Amino acid sequence: MKTTDVVIVGAGVARLVAGRELAKAGKKVVMLEARDRVGGRVWPIAEEEFGFQVQAGAEFVHGPAPITKSLIKEAGLTYIPTEEGERWNTYSGKLTKEEELFDKKVLHDKLRELKEDVPIAIFFEKYFPEEKYSATRKAIIEQVKNYDAADPYKISTFSLRDEWLGDEKWQQGKIKEGYGPLLDFLKSECVKNAVEINFNQEVKSVEIDGEIVSVLCSDGKRYESEKVLITLPLPVLAQINFNPPVPEKMAAASKIGFGSVIKILLLFKDRFWVNASENDLDKLLFLRSSEEVPIWWTQYPELNPLFTGWIAGPRAEELKNTSFDEILNFALTSLSNIFKIDPSILKNGLLKSRVVNWPSDLFALGAYSYSTVGAPKAYEELRKPIGDKIFFAGEALFNGKETATVEGALVSGLEMAKKMLNN
Repeated sequence: MKTTDVVIVGAGVARLVAGRELAKAGKKVVMLEARDRVGGRVWPIAEEEFGFQVQAGAEFVHGPAPITKSLIKEAGLTYIPTEEGERWNTYSGKLTKEEELFDKKVLHDKLRELKEDVPIAIFFEKYFPEEKYSATRKAIIEQVKNYDAADPYKISTFSLRDEWLGDEKWQQGKIKEGYGPLLDFLKSECVKNAVEINFNQEVKSVEIDGEIVSVLCSDGKRYESEKVLITLPLPVLAQINFNPPVPEKMAAASKIGFGSVIKILLLFKDRFWVNASENDLDKLLFLRSSEEVPIWWTQYPELNPLFTGWIAGPRAEELKNTSFDEILNFALTSLSNIFKIDPSILKNGLLKSRVVNWPSDLFALGAYSYSTVGAPKAYEELRKPIGDKIFFAGEALFNGKETATVEGALVSGLEMAKKMLNN
């Protein structure tokens, strides 16, 4: 049995920054991670596989992201904006540079008038039923499925309204060196501050016994501490046995949406898409389509010949038990239809491939969270500690626009670490 000041369940980015802050404040911290690596849903693949670092999980830096950018700078890494990359789609039946997919003014007017929250699909059925709005309905619903990884019959219209009506300039970028070096930096910072990180430790139960919290792992190892910070993905939280039971926390976690994603990484001999049509696609970043694999992106402004496919939302959940070969076939067929290239030619030009199936990952059970109708009360419940002993953090619990992002996880981890130090 190990006794310490704080046990942190998990070693994703929220846990790493929280662990560093707690340790710097003089707390003895033990981190328990079920995997054999840090990062959680931030998963850089070793350079040996593709020849350069590829991201199996989180890849972009969304929004202003001040904490993420500060850590990038502290780690000596490079932030590169991607706003200059071009966006294309095939919704008209041919490759077209993307303009506005819908009439924002009429949509925004209706959103401002909305008094009671409803799922976005219900909102469109009620306020935009006419045939003239069919393209707008389709564009929005597909965006919600593919970007938010959400079920349109569950995601909150109010949460989307807050995002769409904001006056902030859209920002997105990447870490030039990838998320791997940032994770290495955070891990080294934890180790430097005497945080003990134990891998292959799957937590099965958390028990409050007087002033002590006892954490039991699947291999029988037990850890005791004054406080515990739990930063697991919401669906995984339900797998932990709490004693005494915490039905209010489990109910809250179940009311927050959690989306599925299947990410398809295809490394080709060259950037075949640049001259695959009469269009100049040298600056192609994102590509939307109505294919089985609907979303694609390149590494622009980097020129690596990696094409990333993305299946998200309810469709990803439906495909979670589908084989690698079937999903790879979906991907190549989708690219064949988009670029009018024979699938065999694409296959012959393929050097390396990997399918990352997040809903089938037992330590994730999905990709990232989204707000459902009624979720604000659930967030409030989960942010409250249990008897100043058990605390919760993670991307799903960030109280701001960057929820469901690495920035959200980092801020949530830092905020909860400060709360633990003040309690």
